[in-house]
Amino acid sequence: MKLARYQANGFYPLSNIAPSGLRAYPVATGITIVKGDYVVPSSGYATTATAVQAAVLGIAAEGADNSAGADGAINVKVIPLLPHIQFSVPVAADAVIAQSYVGDMYDLENNDDIDISDTTITAGHLGFQIDDFDASAEAVAANTYGYAIGHFQVEE
Repeated sequence: MKLARYQANGFYPLSNIAPSGLRAYPVATGITIVKGDYVVPSSGYATTATAVQAAVLGIAAEGADNSAGADGAINVKVIPLLPHIQFSVPVAADAVIAQSYVGDMYDLENNDDIDISDTTITAGHLGFQIDDFDASAEAVAANTYGYAIGHFQVEE
């Protein structure tokens, strides 16, 4: 599937998300969340993570800079990780994505991309299941390893 848009980083929703479907969470002190980041709770406040976790809030629908604020000084709106919501995301490591990756689940490389060499997902945790991909010349020019298209799902 050829994407219409190539983001530098972050999970970009391909499904329509109604504003009423977003959730808001208070952001931890000293934390800056960028639109498209994978957002998790830490002591009740939103922060980012570099690996899928059992507890997750969602994908940041907007940026939130609480680098100078106290815990909860601002909120971040997130897209809940429901299985019917598809995202495109840059592949960060370690090969150009291809058909052989479709159907498998992968872990994050950072808080805003995936690692197609990391299939270790703990049971009960979310993984990113690849439904399709874009490794066209345009996709690889925008991001060395192309883009995965998929959804989050709990590993059983």
